[in-house]
This record gives sequence, structure tokens and C-alpha cells, in this order.
Amino acid sequence: MDSTEKQTLREEIMECKNTNQLIQKLCILASNEKSTDVVDILQIALKKAQQKSDKKSEVILLGLKIAQLFDKIADISLVKEMVQKMQRLSTEINYQNGLAFSYTFVWYIERLNGNIKESREAINKASKLSNESIEKDDYIHHICLYTLAFDKWIEDHDILAAELFEICYDYFYQNGYYRSLSQTIGILSIIYTRTHSSNKILESCENLLSKQSLFKALPLDVKGISYYFTGLGHMLNMNLHFAEYFFKEAYTILNPIYENSIYFSNYVVMLSFLSTVTALQGKLEQSNKMIKELENLLKQEFFVKNLDISTKTQIHHTLNLNKFYVYSRLKYFDSEEMQDLIKGIFTGSKTLYSNFLLMSEYLLNSNLEQVKLEELLATNNFSINRVKHIISFVLIKKKEDVIEQQFLERIEIVSDRERTTKTTFIENAFSDLLIAQQLYSLK
Repeated sequence: MDSTEKQTLREEIMECKNTNQLIQKLCILASNEKSTDVVDILQIALKKAQQKSDKKSEVILLGLKIAQLFDKIADISLVKEMVQKMQRLSTEINYQNGLAFSYTFVWYIERLNGNIKESREAINKASKLSNESIEKDDYIHHICLYTLAFDKWIEDHDILAAELFEICYDYFYQNGYYRSLSQTIGILSIIYTRTHSSNKILESCENLLSKQSLFKALPLDVKGISYYFTGLGHMLNMNLHFAEYFFKEAYTILNPIYENSIYFSNYVVMLSFLSTVTALQGKLEQSNKMIKELENLLKQEFFVKNLDISTKTQIHHTLNLNKFYVYSRLKYFDSEEMQDLIKGIFTGSKTLYSNFLLMSEYLLNSNLEQVKLEELLATNNFSINRVKHIISFVLIKKKEDVIEQQFLERIEIVSDRERTTKTTFIENAFSDLLIAQQLYSLK
């Protein structure tokens, strides 16, 4: 919404007799933009609701204002006061939806203070109030649903949270809550990455990109993050050329603005993935340049302070895999000289996401000890499970059997590997090349 439209909205609020008529418009505005202008508009609407004794509107407007202030104040006490006021007003008029809305903020405050048990109690209470409300408020209901899904995912890594996020996606998409939509796509993309459901990422992102009028209305950083998630979907499908294109579109948009965007962590993750897809296309110097750019970024005070531990850990793991792949091709490779890198990848691979091809190359060329290979074989991790035939293949090399028998065993392991609907054509091609290599050795 530009400055002229905002001024028109201010005038609408001042002239309206029923604040409730403008609530949906204000919800959309507050969802899509965080700024002092929006806080000012909400404050005008709050005063109008108070003049008209419209307590229901006042509760919702207080919630919208709280969401605007979360990232802008150091003292959480002001937020607590506003939440208490939401609860007091909701109780006075028996407004269950308002109480439900207030408990989503209690959830946030308790999480911020590290009180996980209390935060979960709060979101369960919010969900129960919203579901049992006689007069359902669609906006509040989906905010409660989104928060519940987020809690299930962040605390339990419950993949079933995807079903709740998908419901929220449809609502946010249909009703113009674009920033909420992009955040939902973001978490869904993480879940889909874990389950290798790349087609679901592409479906949700390309649906957004194909609606030109809708896409033009998105805030700039939301456009950038939409390109990023589309690139991620293509990367998981190993459509490397398309992944590179969309990552570069995201880079162009987000590079000048990442410090002022809530998507700064996605920006650095995207850089690590861009390095991956360029390396896998043989653009080694270009990939190496991005590795160095990312390493310099991670040293900046902004990222040192603001990146969470989980994101930092994943980025460094992906970076290490990229380094191993690129370094082993740019110069004479000696696994003894790169033990720190090899050990770092081994540790990270047990719990983190690893690109199939990078991980396969690492297993084939890092000269891991037998005990470590067996440790990986016993690991239950979504990425490791995908390369267990490669681990078994490498373990055969550690045996002292007749050489010809080793070749035959390796061929059998790769031929009998598990295939699923998520197996990409590159995985099949890679396996075929391994088999061809063994057959060639057998002459």
C-alpha cells in the first residue's frame, strides 16, 4: 500500500461509523507490512473503536499492533500490558476469538522467555477457544492454526504439521495475506525438504509466480523469497539450471535489502545452495567465489548476532560439502590434508540435510575409516538413508576379498538399491555410472 492509499485509509477510519467494517482491510495491511505508518494507522483505528465502545474491534486492533511492535521494542512489558488488556476486554464481552488471539501472543512471550511448557499450554488454549467459538473468526482461527503448526514443527519436528500449514497456505493465498503466505511457504519448504517432497514446493511457489497481478502486489522481499523457494524445489529435483536461475533472481532482489528483511537467514542459506548448484554444473570457479563470499558474510557482526544456531549449523554443513566437492576438483586432492573438513562433514551429516550428489562424492573420496562408515550406515537420517547404498558400496572396498568378487558385490549393491518416487534422474544416472565403472574394471 503506497502513501496515498494509506492516507485514504486514515480518512476512511476517521469518517467511518463502524470500525468493524474496516477490520479485514487493516488485518491485511498489518500482515503485509511492518512500519511506523502501519502502527500510526492502527492507533487511529484504536482510538475510533474506543470512542464507539467497539470492544471487539479494539481487541483485534490491539493484537495487530502487538504484532507490529514485537521486533521493535526491547521492553516486553508493554506487550504484556496490551495482551492483558486484550484478555480483559474479551472476558467483559465474552469474546472467545479475542481470548484465542491473545493466547497466541502469550505463546510467543513464553517461548521468548524459554518457558516451553507454558508456551505450549498457551497455544493449546488458543486453539481450543478458537475451535469451540460459536462465531468463528477466520483470520484469528488461521493465526491460531499457524501458531499451533509452528509449535508442533519447532518442538517435535512433527511432519503432520505440514497438513495444518497447507490449510493456512490456502487461506492466506485466497485472502491476500502475502507475507503470512510466504512465511508459510518457507516452513513448508523446510518440511518438504526433510521429506524430499520437492514437487509440493514447486506447486505452491509456481502457483504464486504464475499469478502476475498478485505477484506484482507482493512486497519486494516476499518476491525474493518466492524465487528462493522455487529454486529450492528445483534443486531438490536436481533441475540444476532452473534452480540456479531462480536462486540468482532471489539474490538480485535480496542482496541490497537482506539486513532490513526478516528473510536474512534465508538469504545466506540461498547463497550456500547457489554455490551447490553451480558446482554440480561444473562451474567450479564461480562456486568457489560464492563460498568465499558466504564465509565473509558469516563473519559479519550482523549475522554473528542474528543467525540462530540451527541455521548456522546447517549453513556450515552445506558450505563444507561444497568446499569438499570444489576443492577436490580445483587442485590435487589429498584427504590427509583435509581431515578437519572431512571430520566436520561426518559430524554434520548425521543430523543435517545433505545434497545427495555432494554426499555421495564425499563418501566415495574422503577415505573414511570403516568404523565411521558403519556408524553412518546405522544412522537414521533422511539424507543418509538416501545414500546408504553408496556407504555399503564403499565398505566393500575395505574388504580383503578377491578383487573380482568385490566388483560383483558392488554392482549388486547399487543394482538392488531402494528406489522411490522421490528418486531423481541424477541419482539413477549416478548409480548407472558406478555400475559402468565396475563393469569396465572387470573388462
